[in-house]
Amino acid sequence: MIYLDNSATTRPFDEVIEAMASMQKETFGNPSSLHHAGVIAERAMTQAREQVLAAFGGSEEGQFIFTSGGTEANNLAIIGTMLSRIRRTPKIITSKIEHPSVAETVLYLQSLGADCRFAEVDANGQIDLEHFYSLLDEDTDLVSIMTVNNEVGSVQNIQKLCRMTKAKNHQALFHTDAVQALGKVSVSVRESGADLVSVSSHKINGPKGAGGLFIRKGVHVKPVTYGGGQEKGLRSGTHNTPAIVGFGLATEMTLASVQAKTAEMHRLRKLLSEGLASIPGCRVITTEVAAPHIVSAVFPGIKSETLLHALEAQDIYVSSGSACSSNKPQLSPTLVAMGYNKKEIEGAIRFSLGAFTTEADVQAALSAVREQTNLLAKM
Repeated sequence: MIYLDNSATTRPFDEVIEAMASMQKETFGNPSSLHHAGVIAERAMTQAREQVLAAFGGSEEGQFIFTSGGTEANNLAIIGTMLSRIRRTPKIITSKIEHPSVAETVLYLQSLGADCRFAEVDANGQIDLEHFYSLLDEDTDLVSIMTVNNEVGSVQNIQKLCRMTKAKNHQALFHTDAVQALGKVSVSVRESGADLVSVSSHKINGPKGAGGLFIRKGVHVKPVTYGGGQEKGLRSGTHNTPAIVGFGLATEMTLASVQAKTAEMHRLRKLLSEGLASIPGCRVITTEVAAPHIVSAVFPGIKSETLLHALEAQDIYVSSGSACSSNKPQLSPTLVAMGYNKKEIEGAIRFSLGAFTTEADVQAALSAVREQTNLLAKM
């Protein structure tokens, strides 16, 4: 199998699987329990929290709240901070290329009366800084801009956007969805100045069902889930300790080899991009500042689902670049915002590299894409 859909999910490290199995078999106590089995589970979870916090600069910068994944973390960041301002109309600024877990959450708050603004992007998927700045004012409460776009891999200058926000209103909060950034692009809050950062485990060779939200010291967030008061009252519910431990270990392993891994991903990304660009009719979606693991391309005249399944028949796995489903067909908001037309968007394919991707995988995928696009074009 040649797996080039690592932006959707990744294969867990073997060590992560082993650690989780041990938690299930031997350290299965509830970390909220007072007895010894619970204390052991709590210690394992504390270690995992420290492992994840290292990615943001350590516990001295703030706290990390475990959630079920990036979607819940984004909801907690946006709704949890705006609940404290429910008595007046909060002002929220985001972009037109956010993940649905941010975009739909903002639209929900807008339906309740929040003043929500959406920053434009250019053809490279970069935030239009002039337009962004025009949206800011002294009433801005929250800005939410993703670090790495999940479809095209464009990387935003979070440090600059955060500084622009604070210059207009130093009390405004800045949130970034860093789900696609962790392990590929720095998420250090010392560098960026971000107040809230969302991440997910299964994007960095950890298990599904774990993620979380970094919250800078002094930032107040209200819970959106109520119950037993776990996670300092911000996320009630029994902890998924096996997944949390797996998340912590995956983070530690990723950070330990991040420079070498990202350098190799950049090399393979260049190889893949140049190979795709040489295929007749293919247009590689380029960005000025790109994450090392995502390459998207459009094949006008060829439906992305058709090419996807043609590659799948050869045991090569990629993803459709258009955000659509059988129940709710919809052109990708990201590609629409970047200026692509309907025909191009319907032929968009995303290739995403991971820790286990090899040069042989890339070469085999390129060969298959050349073959299949040639056949489909003739048809």
